[in-house]
Amino acid sequence: MYKQRFIEVEEALLRLEGIQRPTLGRTFYVKKTTDADYGVFKANKNNYYDGQARVYTSIQSAVNASLDGRCDLIIVGPGKWQEEVYIVGKRGLRIKGAGNGLGATESGACRMRPSDATTHYAFTTKSGQSVSGAAFHVLSRSVEISGFYLDGGGGYTGVYLGGGLNGGITGYTSETASGTHIHDNFFRGGSEGAIGVYMNGAKFGCLVEDNFFERWTRAAIQMDAGNASNEHCIIRNNEIGADDSGTCYGVEIYGEGNSALDCLLRENSFRDRAATNTFTFAVINNTGSTGGLSLVRNSFACNHPMQLLTTDWVSGNSYGFAGSATEDNNMAITENEAGSENT
Repeated sequence: MYKQRFIEVEEALLRLEGIQRPTLGRTFYVKKTTDADYGVFKANKNNYYDGQARVYTSIQSAVNASLDGRCDLIIVGPGKWQEEVYIVGKRGLRIKGAGNGLGATESGACRMRPSDATTHYAFTTKSGQSVSGAAFHVLSRSVEISGFYLDGGGGYTGVYLGGGLNGGITGYTSETASGTHIHDNFFRGGSEGAIGVYMNGAKFGCLVEDNFFERWTRAAIQMDAGNASNEHCIIRNNEIGADDSGTCYGVEIYGEGNSALDCLLRENSFRDRAATNTFTFAVINNTGSTGGLSLVRNSFACNHPMQLLTTDWVSGNSYGFAGSATEDNNMAITENEAGSENT
């Protein structure tokens, strides 16, 4: 208590002298007013020295409070969040759900349900999908999103990474999502959501890793050039399951130049869910795409792994076999008495 009071007095003196304390990132909290401890929580989070609040009741209001380039952090409490969040001109912003996003519905998880939002930002992809909106629309560089359960029910997308062609948000056609980091989320399509992550000309160096994608009707991840390009993007260590929609992809790359320039798919796992939940192709790089896609050490437990171009590169990928494990479809490893391995 005394330490906090000392800080408040010190900052008051600085304000009287016209001096602003330098900051590198503020922390904001998003919490539901219906939480039993909301009042106590808010009372214990004093405003910043300039009067800016620390606690908000919607993710969008916290995003609006953040400052471009200051590298602010937003921590979102558990519950169902019924909003579509747009992030424009907020470089360095980090948004973290209070959980790992996996294996939960609402209790203890941050569930984004954009179909229940009051405002929607619909768009049409270059491959022709009409999408009702997205949980997060990112048109800003170096944004990080993690720890969410992203529910695509009703024909929605989890995360839009934009080069500005999202028709639902106008006036920002020159912005990109370069350097965005999407990780440790559960993307639930539920045979209703269209696309888990839509990379619509996100530009340079986006990283999508350690996520779980489940039953997206068109693609877990779809890439096209937007009004920019997707360059040097990395998609790694994701678990991707198929849907039964008829035309379903794990990673779909649109057939135009700059959709996947020098992009890498590494150590992802693609799986057919059942006899009726199968990929058309786990990975497809359509004719017309340019730039050279690399696939390294991915696992394909599915009937239709890849359809690629002659300019693409593959190395060390593995294929699964239906049915019981045998020595014919698995590498057998035994131990000798001395401890060395025979394969």
